[in-house]
Amino acid sequence: MTKTLDLTLLLKKARELLKNDLSKIEYEHIEPSATRFLNEIHQKISNWDESTSLSIFDPYWINKNANDVSAEGVAKMNKANFNVFVNDPTTQEKLKQLLMLRKNAELDYRLPAKISKVGLIEHLDRFNFSRGNKPVFFVHRMLIMIFPELFTSIADRVKLDESAKVLGIKSKGVAFELVQYQVRDKVNDFIIEKGLQNESEFVKRGIAWWVLDAAKALKE
Repeated sequence: MTKTLDLTLLLKKARELLKNDLSKIEYEHIEPSATRFLNEIHQKISNWDESTSLSIFDPYWINKNANDVSAEGVAKMNKANFNVFVNDPTTQEKLKQLLMLRKNAELDYRLPAKISKVGLIEHLDRFNFSRGNKPVFFVHRMLIMIFPELFTSIADRVKLDESAKVLGIKSKGVAFELVQYQVRDKVNDFIIEKGLQNESEFVKRGIAWWVLDAAKALKE
């Protein structure tokens, strides 16, 4: 795919598909809702300190408005296991580290490696649940919600890997956070190239979600 598709045309088409979708009456609420929701979370993070319980963030991670950031789809069946995981002491410590990174670190190219080094996803991989599936989607989405300026809106690892492949990015064996940033970096390059810096964070984050659809459309 990467040999036959021009990346600028591909991302231009992805942006067009996103814009068309957002213009539909049934979806026009999504961008303002996601923006308000993330602003509220980040204000909470900004005002939070390590002495305050992380429970103040519990209402956000699986809030219905979080679906405007990244829709849960069939992952909703794993909500119970997410609650078990997020309240685990080791998870809580890692989440605390992530929130402190959000508060104190620069939102630049160095941060995704620091996020990955915290090891939240590796901890999830090792975590044993008494029944049901691992709440991978919700953990991925939680990272996206904390660092939306660095990542895309794709919480599904399979979709992320497929999108990365179309963009010429090798993702096999690469940490979720690093693949996210590489995909977002491709979008950012496109944004700069086309002088679209005034686009909203929602659009910049969402373009990658439409890459696979754009690739299909351009090949038809």
